[in-house]
Amino acid sequence: MLKEGSLQDFSLPDLLQILVLGQATGTLNLRSEGRTGHVVLQGGQLTGAAIGERTGEDAAADLFLWTTGVFDFHPGSSTSTSGATLSLDDVTRSGLRRLERLRELREALPDFFSARTWVHPAQMYQASIEPLLATVGSGKSYEDLRQQHAGSELSLLEEVTRLYQADQLGLSCAPEEQLRLLFAHVASALFSQFASISGVKMVEGLEQRLNEQARSAALGLRWRGGRLQDSLPNGLGKDQLMLAYRPQVSVLADYIGKVYGPTFVDRVVQPMLEEASPAQRALWDELAAPLPATQG
Repeated sequence: MLKEGSLQDFSLPDLLQILVLGQATGTLNLRSEGRTGHVVLQGGQLTGAAIGERTGEDAAADLFLWTTGVFDFHPGSSTSTSGATLSLDDVTRSGLRRLERLRELREALPDFFSARTWVHPAQMYQASIEPLLATVGSGKSYEDLRQQHAGSELSLLEEVTRLYQADQLGLSCAPEEQLRLLFAHVASALFSQFASISGVKMVEGLEQRLNEQARSAALGLRWRGGRLQDSLPNGLGKDQLMLAYRPQVSVLADYIGKVYGPTFVDRVVQPMLEEASPAQRALWDELAAPLPATQG
């Protein structure tokens, strides 16, 4: 029985199937992007679910939208349930429909959209202000709106997308979010290109080196099966993220360079930078700068 892990490795549908087939009794806790939720099981039956004040099938279906984060399972009976059984089939159908709609909405929004995206009125002076626009104000992030929203996150995202497509809502990317995205994009591309032409032991060696560096620095960064999992706190600024990411880039460059030469990184990164903005290119220059000897 799984006790804890990552939602990137085991999605909620996978976890529920494992727990139901195992006739588990206990509470499955989930944490994603500052949010917490749980599902309660009794002998393999779903008997409760909650996200904040929301409970029941609606909350259980919304948990399907959490595709990143961590989980842990605590066996034993729980008092946080009404005793009524939820239909796993109904929850799963509703959850998968919401997940598919979430993906459709994400495709309609900019590539940089995330919980840390700034949200603001596209026009400072409008004849009529819709309710959501009236709450945005100055300096709000999508995460701020999500925390204030009492209903399903999907309904909030529907409204954000509608206003964005109507040119009434503006979305912009903070420097720290640009850095997160750039690091994830470049680091994943380097690992993928290296893995495509290298043996299993070399690839495992690179992943081990990256994880050792992250653990030694007590960072919420992990590589599993060649996939990056970034669990660094949302509130970190650009300089703090730079301190976390630069050693990882250094490990990638040093390890790959010893096998295929120092130009390998440039051959992978340069085509990506040709399509990047000046701000992104400047961030890469900082990321790729040599580390002081004490940090190497």
